[in-house]
Amino acid sequence: MRKLFACLMIMCFAQFVSAQSILRGTVRDTSGKKNVALAVISLLQKNDSTLYRFTRSNNLGAFVFNSINPGKYTMLVTYPNFADLSDEIEVKENDNDMGIVALTEKAKLLDAVVIKSAGAVRIKGDTTEFVADSFKVRDGATVEELLKKLPGFQVNSKGQITAQGQRVQKVLVDGEEFFGDDPTMATKNLGAKAVDKVQVFDNKTEQQDLTGISTGSEGKTVNIKLKEESKKGSFGKAEAGSDFDKLVDARLLYNNFKGKKKFSVYGTKSNTSTGSLNWEDRRKLGMENDFEYDELSGYYFSFGSSDEFDDWSLRGLPNAYTAGMLYINKWNEDKQNVSGSYRFNRLLTNNITNRLTQSIIPNNFFSTTSRSVSYGLNQQHAGNGKYEWKLDSLTSFKLISALTYKTTESLNNSFEEISNPQNDRRTVSERNNSNSATNLQANNQLQYKQLFSKKNRMLLTTLRYGYIEDKQDGLLYSDIDFYKGGIIDSSALLDQQKLFDGSSTTIGGKITFSEPLGTKWRMIAEYSYNQNNSISKKNTFEKSSTGKYEIFNPVFSNNFDLGATSHGATIFSRYDYKKIRAAFGSGFSSIKLNLQNLDLNTTSVYRFRNIIPQASFNYALKPQTGIGLNYRGNTRQPTINQLQPLRDNNDPLNIYIGNPDLKVGFTHNISLRYNSYKVLKARGIWAQAGIDITENAISQKSTFDANTGRRTYTPVNVDGNYRWFFYGDWNKGQGEKKINNYVRLQANGGRNAAFVNGLLNENNYYDLELSYGMRYDVAEKFRFNLAPMGGYNFSKSSLNEALNNNYFSYGGEAELFLVLPGKIELNTTAEFNLRQRIDIFDTNPNIIFWRADISKKVFKNKSGKFVLFANDILDRNKGFQRNISSERVTEETYQRLSRYVMLKFEWSFNKMPGGVK
Repeated sequence: MRKLFACLMIMCFAQFVSAQSILRGTVRDTSGKKNVALAVISLLQKNDSTLYRFTRSNNLGAFVFNSINPGKYTMLVTYPNFADLSDEIEVKENDNDMGIVALTEKAKLLDAVVIKSAGAVRIKGDTTEFVADSFKVRDGATVEELLKKLPGFQVNSKGQITAQGQRVQKVLVDGEEFFGDDPTMATKNLGAKAVDKVQVFDNKTEQQDLTGISTGSEGKTVNIKLKEESKKGSFGKAEAGSDFDKLVDARLLYNNFKGKKKFSVYGTKSNTSTGSLNWEDRRKLGMENDFEYDELSGYYFSFGSSDEFDDWSLRGLPNAYTAGMLYINKWNEDKQNVSGSYRFNRLLTNNITNRLTQSIIPNNFFSTTSRSVSYGLNQQHAGNGKYEWKLDSLTSFKLISALTYKTTESLNNSFEEISNPQNDRRTVSERNNSNSATNLQANNQLQYKQLFSKKNRMLLTTLRYGYIEDKQDGLLYSDIDFYKGGIIDSSALLDQQKLFDGSSTTIGGKITFSEPLGTKWRMIAEYSYNQNNSISKKNTFEKSSTGKYEIFNPVFSNNFDLGATSHGATIFSRYDYKKIRAAFGSGFSSIKLNLQNLDLNTTSVYRFRNIIPQASFNYALKPQTGIGLNYRGNTRQPTINQLQPLRDNNDPLNIYIGNPDLKVGFTHNISLRYNSYKVLKARGIWAQAGIDITENAISQKSTFDANTGRRTYTPVNVDGNYRWFFYGDWNKGQGEKKINNYVRLQANGGRNAAFVNGLLNENNYYDLELSYGMRYDVAEKFRFNLAPMGGYNFSKSSLNEALNNNYFSYGGEAELFLVLPGKIELNTTAEFNLRQRIDIFDTNPNIIFWRADISKKVFKNKSGKFVLFANDILDRNKGFQRNISSERVTEETYQRLSRYVMLKFEWSFNKMPGGVK
């Protein structure tokens, strides 16, 4: 018996020994081409990151682990002055040779950390980089699905993205615009499997990158870097859907890559969205974000143009058409490249808006209810072009041009009632506004960059030319009855034509020079000059006895010529050494306005001089962890619309008057940021806080007629205005079959001062929102996401402290993706937005938006898909907005597309590796 037991023990021991493995390798410096002695090599358990074994490399850089249990581990290699290396490995039975394990000096990476596997997040200065293959997604997934898995990212139901608390304003593909500045073109149509890395960073101009100082409010840019094998061939997508009644959705997209050439075309037709590829029509009409603009842009007021091609702020029921094309090519070893794009947008909207307003007036009470029915047709032709020529490794030219032509037609019929129970007064207004407008805008920029053999010496010169032309023809018909004691006391009738003709020409330039002062310091100096000439003619005409609009009304007319000249100079010192990046300096600006009033034949001269200090400090506490402090002073010049004594009566119950005595405001902007990412724990923290304090802020002085409720308002300077904000995001967990968590806190607040009926009214406010998210997924079969949210809104007015405008808000979203038998896919999302009722309103505006779709892939390669989509299943989706200001509280509801069921067919073709199948 003892012999048998001994035999069994020997067999078990032999089996145990045979199950042990050996792990070996050599640690080497990739830049110095030398083996690294005494480096620490640690093995951590894959499931819980606990330390399993560790050793050091010998004098030849070699290391060996004997008697290792087979399985998956995380290997961590560390050595002073080198970036840590973390790699997920699998130890198999017998001998495992890792070969060369490469380390890179920290100085070579500028604080980046090398990570080769799951959990790959790299922080390099202000850029956070995610290795796409570390975040598993299902086959056929788009970039949008990939972004939802990245720490610090949010993607809403419209595909609009926020990253690290800021709205993503642009998505690039390999550093280039994919289709203008529309992020959804890339995120909804590129396949996640084709992506190598995703980078997120602040939107900055080239000058801001050079100086190291940002404005603190740039927003974010996402750059999608494709795998090399994915930059070949073509891909496209065709979609068609209908509810077989009134709604149609269709889209066609084709992209072709051939060497350095890229060609794309698209077209859409939609009754459910704007269908636009211009996700955020930016103020300068779709130009790329590094377009440099002058300091005078605020002095020309464009009365006739508006940007309505954005789903983010869509109101009403849309009927949209879009089309466009894009061409990019590089040649001569990438020394020359050209890109051009054209897009057409046509958006027709119909909307019904109901608004309830409570005015905050001392010793009085006004309640306003209104209902408006509106129609709008907006059309746009936009072309963009860029040519870049690198003469050699030191010299380059870049020419950027944009031309946009817009036409607008609008009609608004409104009914409004103002009541004042204290005085037994009531005002009833019916108003019709119609308008047609055209807007032409051209922007051109020529940039010359000269580098030198001396590191960090650089000359950057930019020349600009811009032109704007506006025309507008509008009609105003208004019939107002003023009641007292239930009887009409008086009436006011308006029947006017309003013609506007305006143009603006701007030329300017900026020169920036960087000179190194040793290895750590450099000096950056800038000078800019801009000249703007504008003509504005706005005239109002009354009807004559002939029925024509030919009687000139001087009270509501305004004609002027404006010449504006600005000079600006700044000088910065920048410090870069090891873990510290710092910059500080100051600027001086001088602006002169020559304003000629053509109606009165008078000339006014305004001079604004300002000193603009700026500073920035960034410190890398350790790899993957950094802190940054930024200060910037900004001037707030009044616009020409604010300076001109213009009277605007488009809304006869709210009359606007300009103020020629306005002063320049000045804002101190201070922001602090912190980011940290721990690789082994897959834990990330992003936080940012800031405050804006404004001197001579431009606010409003409002006067209410106690009998009629009519308001007259004008811009005035006030002191004491400030705004603060905070954003914090904590992420923990990564990978399949694991619970990934995040906690997010957002807050903002401040104080706004204004004058109401001659009295100063200070409104103190703050908003808090706390959310928790939990995600669990098995990429091929199941995904669950739950994100509840709670918030609190506080507002207090000094003129009426007893009025309680504070309320709680609750909500969040839930998402479920499930593969059913027969490989049928179910995807459903519910969004909840519940607000507490406030005292002055009877409504309780709760919104629950639930949508779902069932889809089935067809064809041998699964390139086709039938989708049955149900929108707003509970029929509870409605547009709602609540605004609380220093003088009024407003709740309004507007139309949104509600419940419908649509059958769609999607077909994707792809000759690019890793794309959507």
